[in-house]
Amino acid sequence: MPLLACNYFLPSSEVKKWNEIIRKQMHMGNGAQAILTYLKVQELGFHADNYTFPILLKAAGRICASKIGFALHGQTIKTGFCAHAFVQTALVNMYGNLHCIGDAFKVFEIMPVKDLIAWNSMLDAYASNAQMDYASNLFNSMPLKDISSFNIMISGYSTRGEAMLARSIFDSMEVRDFVSWNSMISAYIRAGDMEKGLALFREMPVKNTVTWNTMITGCLQSEHFGMVLDLFEEMKTANYIPDYLTVTSVLSTCGHLGSLGTGIKIHIYAIDNGLVSSPHVTTALIDMYSKCGSIEQGLHVFCKSQVKDIYCWNALISALALHGHGYAALKVFGKMRKNHIQPDDITFIGIINACSHSGLVQEGCQLFVSMQEDFGISPKLEHYGCMVNLLGRSGHLALALQVIETMPFEPGESILGALLSACIIYQDLETGERVIELVCSKAHYLSDGELMMFSNLYASCGNWEEANRWREMMNSTGIVKTAGYSVIEVSGRFQKFLAGEVGKSLT
Repeated sequence: MPLLACNYFLPSSEVKKWNEIIRKQMHMGNGAQAILTYLKVQELGFHADNYTFPILLKAAGRICASKIGFALHGQTIKTGFCAHAFVQTALVNMYGNLHCIGDAFKVFEIMPVKDLIAWNSMLDAYASNAQMDYASNLFNSMPLKDISSFNIMISGYSTRGEAMLARSIFDSMEVRDFVSWNSMISAYIRAGDMEKGLALFREMPVKNTVTWNTMITGCLQSEHFGMVLDLFEEMKTANYIPDYLTVTSVLSTCGHLGSLGTGIKIHIYAIDNGLVSSPHVTTALIDMYSKCGSIEQGLHVFCKSQVKDIYCWNALISALALHGHGYAALKVFGKMRKNHIQPDDITFIGIINACSHSGLVQEGCQLFVSMQEDFGISPKLEHYGCMVNLLGRSGHLALALQVIETMPFEPGESILGALLSACIIYQDLETGERVIELVCSKAHYLSDGELMMFSNLYASCGNWEEANRWREMMNSTGIVKTAGYSVIEVSGRFQKFLAGEVGKSLT
């Protein structure tokens, strides 16, 4: 549908009305609908003005619709609004969101008057696209800076994990706001320096919910599970109000720890504070109950949920897969389709895994083909890994090896390890040795787990001489088998210990 279809103009009151409708649609996060509304009302004579174009350009950038963005830019030129400051700044922002940095700079460069908002928009275009060298040069050449300018730089360095450069900007600020502190804490977390991130968190004079969520999420990602639970309790004690993101992270922690009791307490908290209506919390609850061994509770949460998005369905399918309920997962997949929920790539990872855990080889293979032919989803490395696991578990080792050798991706350690493990179980030395060759050709060094599996393969096939050779190689090179550990909950604290070791608190 052409963007230019204006034959006559509406009265200004009508223009204001349609501008308000389009603005509200954007405010609700529906950029695509805002564009569609604009296209439709052009037939009524609606003509965009300097207030409409910034909204539409923002919508095009948000939904990554480059062709629509280019067409809107052309329309601003034909209607003369391209010279308006609001429109020019919106064009810079749009091209930044579309990753067309060259086009963003062309618009910025020809602006006759560049206010601070325009400078910050160009700075953000560079920073959000990880072009920090250009961002730094622009930042240093800015005639005037405000707190947003500094925050954009901190956020840009944070995204790249360059905590030291982010800190240099942070330290140069005379005044800092929540965004400054939160971005700097995030920079340390992204760089893997949890100690400095926590120290800055403690130093922050006044926190908000985003601050707590940043720290809690960082601890979750770095597997400091005990600290996640401690921070959650501390957050409530300090009279900060956890939101759905907080609860989602804490529930994920409970799943990792297998702490059903704590998970139930968080579930009750979510109910009491009106957070269970969030699909994010529903998804986290299903995942938590599944990992804690209570699939029935997960099903109960799913059935009671009023809003079931694709993530909720995926969580339930993955939960059923984890517990070996392949047929039930297939039924859920069928019900999902009847409810007109379009499956995504995560759906197929879950459902093929469900087939793998239940020995449903034919069904899994059919789903892999259907994913491409019926749903237009190109298989990723994870999908090929699921197929290798499916075929390997069922003893079709030659076919599994064929998948690895013909897939358009380099096999990772987990895929090769899955097939090698299957070779040990089925005592298939021929396929196993081929996998060993693949592992050795790709690895710069062999890990303790790989050497142990090589030895176990030969031992399972009765070739004790070769099995001992791999074990001796491991000993002679000084490689020590990584020790496993257990985590138990005692009086609300989590204790981590090795075999024969006195437990220590998990933080």
